[in-house]
Amino acid sequence: MRPIVSKIIVSFWLVTTVISCSAVSDATVAVDSTTIINSNYIGNGVQWDPYQLDYGEKQLKISSEDWQKLYSRLDFMRPQFIRVMINTTSVIENGVLNEMKNYENIAPILEYCQSRNVKVVLGDWGDRMVNSKTNTISENNLKLAAKYLDFLVNKKGFSCIHYYNMINEPNGFWSSTDENYELWKNAAGYFWSEVKALNLDQKVSLLGPDIAIWKADKVDWITKSAKDLDHAIGVYDIHTYPSKITVNSGEYTSILKAYKDAVPAGKPIVMGEIGFKFVEKEDKALLNENIARAKAKPYASLEDSQMFVYDYVYGSDMADALIQTVNAGYSGSVAWMLDDAMHAKEEKNKLKVWGFWNILGDEYFGSEEEKVRPWFYSWSLLTKYMPSGSQIHKVSVEGNPNLKAISVSKEGKNMIAIVNVSSKALQINLTSKDLPVLNQIKKFVYAKDKLKFEGDHNLLANQSNLTLDLNKKTTETIPAEGLLVLTNFDY
Repeated sequence: MRPIVSKIIVSFWLVTTVISCSAVSDATVAVDSTTIINSNYIGNGVQWDPYQLDYGEKQLKISSEDWQKLYSRLDFMRPQFIRVMINTTSVIENGVLNEMKNYENIAPILEYCQSRNVKVVLGDWGDRMVNSKTNTISENNLKLAAKYLDFLVNKKGFSCIHYYNMINEPNGFWSSTDENYELWKNAAGYFWSEVKALNLDQKVSLLGPDIAIWKADKVDWITKSAKDLDHAIGVYDIHTYPSKITVNSGEYTSILKAYKDAVPAGKPIVMGEIGFKFVEKEDKALLNENIARAKAKPYASLEDSQMFVYDYVYGSDMADALIQTVNAGYSGSVAWMLDDAMHAKEEKNKLKVWGFWNILGDEYFGSEEEKVRPWFYSWSLLTKYMPSGSQIHKVSVEGNPNLKAISVSKEGKNMIAIVNVSSKALQINLTSKDLPVLNQIKKFVYAKDKLKFEGDHNLLANQSNLTLDLNKKTTETIPAEGLLVLTNFDY
């Protein structure tokens, strides 16, 4: 009997060892609610520009039903911060401003933002505001841009417009300024003088310098604009289109901090555009796949499309980028972009496929395109439950670099979000020494086959009415390429 007993004991020991090992967490996520990274978060949102409508072989319009669908979907997201870009020269005729030209295209966007108390960045792409070849600004066009802003804010009552962005990505060779800082400074400065002449400076401030960056080598645009235009700039901003490897590795955080550290004390900085491009050699396979997918889509731009918006992984990657941005001290992020139907690239019907959907799918581009894409839900959760005025707490993650986390509170309500960008599920210990017991918690799990839907776009909690006491041992499992959101905000 002894050999049999010994075998039983050894087997039991092996089983219990395996069980105990499998129960060991992959990481610890610790919330420090006494350390505040940001005491007044502006909010997150999306780029929502007036629609192109002329698609070459067909002219279209947004129906009232589609406007309502857009409103309803955005109401689920609850954006706090929306960027709207136009070319003022499109409403200038023979050197004279025609305020009502194309008004029906921008009005529904601003009406939504006004009715929902959304902070808006209005801006001009830069067409004919400057001439980079002669190194001159167009004083008349800049003057009319200020008059158009006055028309929208004062005559039409769009007090939702808080910021103005003069010239998109002026540090780029693709911009009207052709990388010329002095030219952008002169244009922005002249525009601001016209804003002041109209007594708009108490209602609207500049947002800038609006530069596109990939590494920490453009910080001088922040420092120079702070020296020259800080009196006019209410919010500083950059745009990033990082590679997946840059974000998932955590290198993205050090890049972000370089720009945050260059901003004058007391002034916020936001992410004016954020999306992914596969620019690093480690992501070459993803780039090739992206190109192949774009070639297979009849209406996708080969030069400027992100074809992974159809995949759940794009949602977890965007969550990763946003969480690092928040923890780096930024005060808001605008996702590029809401809707494919807004912009084309090579030809009028070759769209920039980057959106949550294409609202003109049923009418022209294919009914499947009008459906909500997965990344809408991850971005929405991190927008909906980070309301304007939130405090951002310090969070430490130890044990696995594939995990990032944020903690948010406002008026006694909380949200904790944790993203896992690895290819396997990870178990965490979630702790806090100072966070009170949280009641009526809703638990959302963003990952393929995990979402609970209702109707066209509503996402339901996976679990509700939970109690979260982080002073006691709390374990959670984050799915592969997934996002966990725990919140007791009551909406």
